[in-house]
Amino acid sequence: MQTVDSTQPGYVVQSALSRDHPLCRRCFRIRHYGDFGEVSVSPEEYRAEVAKIREKPGRVIYVLDVFDLAGSILSDIAPYFEGSAVDVVVNKIDLLPREVKVHRLETWIRQTVQASGVKVARVFFVSAQSGQGVDAWKAALTQVTEEFVYAVGAANVGKSTLLNRLVPGDLGGTSETFTMSRLPGTTLRMVGQSIQLAGKTKILFDTPGLVRKERISERLCPNCLAQTVPRARIRPRVFQLRPEQTLFLGGLCRFDFEHGKPQSVVLYVSNELPIHRTKLERADDILTTRQQEVLKIPCRSCQMRALASQPHAFASVGIPAVKGALRIGRRGSDLVLPGLGWICLSGDDVVGRLWTPQGIVPSERRRLIGDVSRPFSTAKTRRRILSTSRTVAERPRWSGR
Repeated sequence: MQTVDSTQPGYVVQSALSRDHPLCRRCFRIRHYGDFGEVSVSPEEYRAEVAKIREKPGRVIYVLDVFDLAGSILSDIAPYFEGSAVDVVVNKIDLLPREVKVHRLETWIRQTVQASGVKVARVFFVSAQSGQGVDAWKAALTQVTEEFVYAVGAANVGKSTLLNRLVPGDLGGTSETFTMSRLPGTTLRMVGQSIQLAGKTKILFDTPGLVRKERISERLCPNCLAQTVPRARIRPRVFQLRPEQTLFLGGLCRFDFEHGKPQSVVLYVSNELPIHRTKLERADDILTTRQQEVLKIPCRSCQMRALASQPHAFASVGIPAVKGALRIGRRGSDLVLPGLGWICLSGDDVVGRLWTPQGIVPSERRRLIGDVSRPFSTAKTRRRILSTSRTVAERPRWSGR
């Protein structure tokens, strides 16, 4: 807390310091008015805060976003965990389609995290928002011997919401001990709170989220985020595409199907994100002259940071392609869009380009739904996915528009 400079983190008016649980002006406005405000904190300052874990090692709660695993796994975080045991808590599982069996993801997630250098003790699956899985995680946490518990992860993965699930509701007159918002970068400094778990004293620390500009969601204003970050269980959106057709995911990403067999393409993105299908020959014109009219987002203020402008080639395995092209496996693949979602391809022959904002690099992985989490495509599963397409216009049909 400081009372000198209102433009810096922790500013509070002098009179507020006499309260039992004072809030800085920024947190007060976030909680009560939804006013995020702008406070300048450099990446070096963010990392300096997280580095404090090495001074007092404990139990690290490494929080991941199940809907944005690629964007929330931090490749350079391992050095900060030296001397601490690490539990991976995979949050937002209530966003995944119901056919996903999350426990089948454990081995894959453990291997993926450990490939980044982090040694994983345990893996938990939770929804901090709905409470799903929280009781089991909380019970396991009462058994650890460490006094200090640190929540660490990328910005906006739900660390603060998760920690508030551990704090008694009457503490300080509010259950929101750790300030929460839908915007990345809400927590600016390490914030601690002492609680009792099964008669043991634990000191919970909420750490700043590491802001990653290579995620689409962190380049958007609050209005654009409302349509981009999922708030409810994802409804897969299925399109039947032919060569020389394009799918726009708002104006944030563009999927050009240039050559290959007609096939199903399934989008796993926010239910609120506008999707537009058109002919490839019309795509450039729509993006340059009708973006606001047809694609809606990004808004004009976000366009420089988030408009699809960088192409990435992709092609099926066995088909000649340019160097560095993403390769689609014969059993299908997900094209992962950090901070937005993913596009699932069936494995039929395909050649095309995926356009993203500058600096956003898509990746290929095994299909999360249909390969990693469960065997795909019983006829019943296919019918269920098709029936949950958001609108009739998005259900399979061969005519382009």
